[in-house]
Amino acid sequence: MPPKFSIISCECLSLSYVVLGVSFAAMAAISTSASVVLSDPLRKIFVGAGVCATTCGCAITAYTSAGWSFIDSVYMVVITLFGIGYGEVRPLDNSFLKLQTIVLIVLGCSSGVYSLGGFVQLVAEGELTRVFGAHKMSRGLKKMKDHAIICGFGRVGKMLAADLSSKQTPFLIIDSNPARLAEAEEAGFAVVSGDASSDETLERAGIQRARYLASVLPNDAVNVFITLTARDLNANLEIIARAECPTTERKLLRSGADHVVMPAAIGALRMAQIIDDRNQERTPPSISSPNPQSLTAVPVANRKDLEDITLELASLALSDVGAVIGLQRGDRQRMTTDIHQHTILKKSDILLLSTEP
Repeated sequence: MPPKFSIISCECLSLSYVVLGVSFAAMAAISTSASVVLSDPLRKIFVGAGVCATTCGCAITAYTSAGWSFIDSVYMVVITLFGIGYGEVRPLDNSFLKLQTIVLIVLGCSSGVYSLGGFVQLVAEGELTRVFGAHKMSRGLKKMKDHAIICGFGRVGKMLAADLSSKQTPFLIIDSNPARLAEAEEAGFAVVSGDASSDETLERAGIQRARYLASVLPNDAVNVFITLTARDLNANLEIIARAECPTTERKLLRSGADHVVMPAAIGALRMAQIIDDRNQERTPPSISSPNPQSLTAVPVANRKDLEDITLELASLALSDVGAVIGLQRGDRQRMTTDIHQHTILKKSDILLLSTEP
């Protein structure tokens, strides 16, 4: 072999090894960054396929630099990589080509097996179903219209999603926490991963086609920012925002929110109402009239026509006697004025009537 050819082959082979080394470094960096968004099986397939493709490219370059045609170089790489054993296309009388073939066999086969292992793991763990399911869900999101967007899948978000689901209202959930997203997916809800205050995330959620947006994160500042962003992207969107601090209500309204809900305040008011209702039950009903003859007690047992009918119908039947203002259930000792027209009367009940005009 002429010395010139050996020098050229050596230089080309050295260059191919440099390219191979740079490719490995780049693949390692991409693998590290991709591990954040890719699962372990997908990362194995991605890295293995990249290493295999780079090794094959370097081998083809080495063979063509030795004077082989392109088709012969590709053919040699394929039969070597898959171990078919048809024999060498041309005699490997150059030590550099032999070294390149060894590298091709070791790295090419190893990376191929590594990728195959990742694929097997992908199927075994059901990851393949999840990937195709995510793709199907992505296509479904593009078809959504007049839907609701729930920003945050915490305590409030879960209750809101469950209620909308029971009413068959179309909605999707935006959250950046993988655990919460997985929980939402298991419940069968459409999800979008990302920051809800980002224009890109809201656009992927179809904010231009949405009718409602509920920002239910526990951070008031984030809810304000989400409201501003959403209002800028869709002026006709109806925005419901959560607030923890009463002073945040004005900021949310000025940011573009149509409604502001404070769960803590609602909870406190509900508790106060329960306490007030219980106090009223313990207090005997009082009538402003000083005439004690203005009150009449009518046991249901004395009126057969009042049994098993609603309080509304009983009031009509007793309209000639007076107005029903109280009810004592047979299983209770106290009279209550907190009555409902759809209450079904029993034989043991007692009605309290006011006979005043």
